[in-house]
Amino acid sequence: MDGNQQVLHLAFAVVDEETYPSWKWFLQQLSRHVIRGRRGMCLISDRHGGLIKAVREGPNFVSPHGVHRYCLRHVCSNFNSTIKNVVLKDLCWQAGSEYQLRKFNRIMDEIKKQDVKAFAYLDQINKEKWTASHDGGWRCGILTTNMSECINGVLKGARRLPQWNQFGIPCSHAQKVCGAYKISAASMVKDYYDVMAYNNTYSKHFEPVQSEDYWDDPNFQLVHDPTICTVTRLGRNQTTRIHNEMDWRQT
Repeated sequence: MDGNQQVLHLAFAVVDEETYPSWKWFLQQLSRHVIRGRRGMCLISDRHGGLIKAVREGPNFVSPHGVHRYCLRHVCSNFNSTIKNVVLKDLCWQAGSEYQLRKFNRIMDEIKKQDVKAFAYLDQINKEKWTASHDGGWRCGILTTNMSECINGVLKGARRLPQWNQFGIPCSHAQKVCGAYKISAASMVKDYYDVMAYNNTYSKHFEPVQSEDYWDDPNFQLVHDPTICTVTRLGRNQTTRIHNEMDWRQT
């Protein structure tokens, strides 16, 4: 996302399926062509086993180079698939999206009070991965992989002004103080919201994908590798992916 909270599509790939080799290949290409050695990158994704393994083996999303965070919506959806309680699912979302630690602890205590197993399910997940209160500012306010969800909700501030720290824009409390001391609140806005910084985002030349008629003929042949074949069984193939109501299904 750019500084105006809009989607800037930098890279995509078409693969046979979501597996560890395909995720590893994609992250390698992402590192080579997009990240290019830059630090401070934050990857937000679901908890697909192949992706998690690929992230752990690559340096760009492991501290101190960068971090890997979980999509809160996926966490809540998987939580609901196990616990099967809509009320607790809503509390899970509240806990993950709360920026104040004391409020997070209060919500978790309520979950524990209602269902010990539900609390244990969430407690075993690294809190830095899925909660805003333990994130440390890496997410920049983006809690999910669904961009329509990223700009929804109201995030209330606290004495340590988490909303200002997360988004780089002075909250109402900070603006009130600026007014009292005759300080321009605009001077407190982070540099990446500056018009020049926004223009620099799109200063490079973007090459759109041309029609297939203009593609070069490949100078290679596809070779069947029998070592990666799986045993064909009757019926539908099994998958290790965690499916939930967020997954798109053809009807």
